[in-house]
Amino acid sequence: MSLPVSSDRAFFRFSVLASALLAAALVVGCATRAPVDEDADTEEPVSKGGTVGVAEGVTGTAWAEMSVPPKADGLKPDDLKWEIFRVPGKQPANYTYVRHEGRDAVLAKVEASGSILRHRHRIEPDQIGLVRFSWNVPNAGAGANLSLPQLDDVPVRVVLAFEGDRSRLSMKNSLLSELSRLLTGEEMPFATLVYSWSRVNQPGEVVVNERTDRIRKIVVDSGDHGYNQWRSYERDIRADYRKAFGEDPGALLSFAVFTEGEKNEGQLKAYYGPLELVPASAVARK
Repeated sequence: MSLPVSSDRAFFRFSVLASALLAAALVVGCATRAPVDEDADTEEPVSKGGTVGVAEGVTGTAWAEMSVPPKADGLKPDDLKWEIFRVPGKQPANYTYVRHEGRDAVLAKVEASGSILRHRHRIEPDQIGLVRFSWNVPNAGAGANLSLPQLDDVPVRVVLAFEGDRSRLSMKNSLLSELSRLLTGEEMPFATLVYSWSRVNQPGEVVVNERTDRIRKIVVDSGDHGYNQWRSYERDIRADYRKAFGEDPGALLSFAVFTEGEKNEGQLKAYYGPLELVPASAVARK
């Protein structure tokens, strides 16, 4: 039996609203799309996201080799594989291995686009230790503010996704996770911890994503300073997860970098140094 036209349109509008909500919340805690007008007549489908393929400009490079924990039996090709994960409704960003100021780096270039450069690597809870990373931002988009979705063009983020007890997810988060599976082929991670720069929020501040509390950001630097220079950080992942979520983390499933640009005019660029994960056993030996 077919639905009345009014019901059909209401269902469509609900689907678009839910998809926009998901696009804003997926994986990285970014809110990149403007709110959907429920009274608008335009009915455009929301484009799907998900893994679009191997990041050819990064996989197998010296940066990739430096961005994975060492293994006793040596690294294999899959250990050096990075992939592009597309945020629904956005075009993929461009990530390329470069040498910048004498360092191995990945250059992110975006213009009305944004996607995640991700490496899947499982680390069990008892081995979660430190993460070291660095970035260099030639310029920062005017008006960037982690706490305001409409001004959320933050040029640099490091993103960690974690496993957890999914039976504890709220109904809203369960719905978002199912929408994620439909739009990207993957469930929303149980928890996502994001390290980010902010022009407004203070270092150490925890910012909870307004659309899902399963994404929380820790500000590691702030203000209008430090552009055109390398800035380096070392973070205790377990301590930061406890601070953000109030409990110990489950297994780490992936780590990533993420740059997006939509509210700014022109091209946005950022450089990332290698992401070095130090297991807890190695930290304990020091």
